[in-house]
Amino acid sequence: MARFFREILFIAALTLLGAAFSLFSGLAPLPWAAPELAAGEIRPTDARALQVIWIDARSEADYRSEHIPAAIYLNEDHWDTGIIELMDAWLTQPRPIVVYCGSEHCGTSKRIAERLREALPDAEIYSLKGGWDAWLR
Repeated sequence: MARFFREILFIAALTLLGAAFSLFSGLAPLPWAAPELAAGEIRPTDARALQVIWIDARSEADYRSEHIPAAIYLNEDHWDTGIIELMDAWLTQPRPIVVYCGSEHCGTSKRIAERLREALPDAEIYSLKGGWDAWLR
C-alpha cells in the first residue's frame, strides 16, 4: 500500500513539474492572462498574408488622406454606398473581409464587422487588431 501512495505522489509531482514548466516557459498561456486576440480579430501580419478585401471604417477625411491600397470606404454614415461596392467585390471573388478603424481603442471596426456578419452570414469577417495604427508599424 505504501508503494502505491509513493507512485501516486511521484506521478503528481511530475504532473505539477510539467505544468509549471509549460506555464513559465511560455509553452502554455497563463490561465489568468487576457487572450491576445478577441473573437473576430486578426493580427496585421496574418491579414497581410491573406488576400483579403479591406474595409476602411475611419472618417472620410482619413480615408481620402491615406488608406490601405484597394480598401473600400465603408462606415456607418456611408453604409448604403459602401455595402454595394463590398458586395460587388465579395460576390465576384469571395475572400476574407478585414475591417479597420483608427486605433486599438476604436470600436468602429468591430461594429462594422458585426453588422457585415449579419449582412453576409457566409463571409469570413474580421476586425484588424490595432487598426490603422498597427498597420503602419
